Amino acid sequence: MRFSINIIKGCFEQLHKLERLNLSSFLLTQWVRRWVCLFWLLFTSLQTIAQSKISFDTLQNDLKGALQFLADTQCKETIEGKTYIGEWPAYMQMYKRFVLLGTRQKYRDSNSFTTSGIYNLLSEMYLTDTSLTQILPMLRASFPEIQSYATEQRYNFWKLLPPNRDLQKGPQPSYVPWVRRPTHYKLRSRYINNAANVENDADDTASGNLARLYHRQIFEKKTTLPVVNDSLSDFSDASERRLAPFQLFDTYLDTLRKNRHWYNYLFNGCAHSGAYMTWLGQEAAFKKWSIVKTFGHNQIFYLKQSICYPKPYRPYIPYGTNDVDAVVNANVLTYLAQNGELVLSKGTSGAHRFIYHQALRKRWSRAGHYYPNRYHFHYAVSRALAAGDTALLPTARLMLQHLMESQRQAGSYRSRRRVNHGDELQSTTYALLALLNFKKIGLNVPHSTFNRAVNFLRSQRQCVDSKVFWKGGVYFSGGTVVRNVLYFTSDAYTTALVAQALQKYIMQENLSQSITGRD
Repeated sequence: MRFSINIIKGCFEQLHKLERLNLSSFLLTQWVRRWVCLFWLLFTSLQTIAQSKISFDTLQNDLKGALQFLADTQCKETIEGKTYIGEWPAYMQMYKRFVLLGTRQKYRDSNSFTTSGIYNLLSEMYLTDTSLTQILPMLRASFPEIQSYATEQRYNFWKLLPPNRDLQKGPQPSYVPWVRRPTHYKLRSRYINNAANVENDADDTASGNLARLYHRQIFEKKTTLPVVNDSLSDFSDASERRLAPFQLFDTYLDTLRKNRHWYNYLFNGCAHSGAYMTWLGQEAAFKKWSIVKTFGHNQIFYLKQSICYPKPYRPYIPYGTNDVDAVVNANVLTYLAQNGELVLSKGTSGAHRFIYHQALRKRWSRAGHYYPNRYHFHYAVSRALAAGDTALLPTARLMLQHLMESQRQAGSYRSRRRVNHGDELQSTTYALLALLNFKKIGLNVPHSTFNRAVNFLRSQRQCVDSKVFWKGGVYFSGGTVVRNVLYFTSDAYTTALVAQALQKYIMQENLSQSITGRD
């Protein structure tokens, strides 16, 4: 094949040289050009066909290597305030300098979003194929760590840790409360330390409770799946056995509010949507809200008179105002669908309406406040749809059209240039998972689209001994004004996503072959 490429290149080089020598009148006849081009088209067609056929043994080896990487990189030791048993490495980094947050820098970070996200991906893989027993030790190790972020059924992004410094002027409380904060990232001023002490949120609460649900299905004795005896199967505290009910999310809906987030006003429209709000806490309220008041308070965010000003030792909602995020809404729908409470929740109709509103207006890059990658939106909706939320089908059709139109020639997808230089790897992973989920629920997705995306992902893999991994892309951000500045990345999280995509692709191809009778 390499020899053929060299011949073709040589032919074209000679033709171009003759053109420059003005000898085309007697050498560059029409039939010479025609035959060279025909040979080139034939070669590229054969090359495309060869690329579309991927050995299942090769894919299985990649999947096995990815799981080995996740097992090896899972933290084995707790160093209080630094690393914790069961988590996977994740990094919080500044892309460039930003006021109060500092200069360009990168630190390891412990957060529930990464750990519960990987836990849920691995759980879904095991529930799909219980022969993947190498997943079970990872689940056992990470489950207690996920619970450390919980307050009953509510979960936070960060751990409760001792404050980095004094958080108010003058005398400190006789008993200094612990606060939510990153483990390593350097927060210096009182203001930014208090702002980091965020409220519990619907996103992490949905993900953490989904992990509890999967833990029951995998490890408790009532399940019909193979069960491994495990002390975690029996919770000593009855409250730990209760999953977050739909009423918890319905308490914080975008209805009858006396405030509105400026980002929703500028980019998301759909006022009083009835969708789920991000933060599970009380926002500031105006007697009569107006966008002028909101902008005014944001302009004086550093003054105590502003609703944006964080209070010492008290959970904080950024900007003092709750928000509505399409990806967060899709994640809540996924949990409710898996828990069988989708039809009971008042927020489902509002969430469906809001998500469709964003897709109809093609707000792929703006739909998520905290998710700057434009294909995360597609992935999150496809997960909820695969979990059983069929009301999302109209949105899925819009998204599928976008996915078909935006795939690049090499099979990849690309986010906005500002998002980690386009973040092609992470974008392709999200897009491929969305395509596979859409195919599973019955939408018409050509196999060539899968094949090209899988080939691209395989070209990006990195191998070390028996381990296979993919470089971590942006899967979360600081939101709104810092959504393209403050990023979270993790090789483990991206590798877990790719591993699930490979598993789904293998199952889809096996199903296709069994239906068509192909070998």
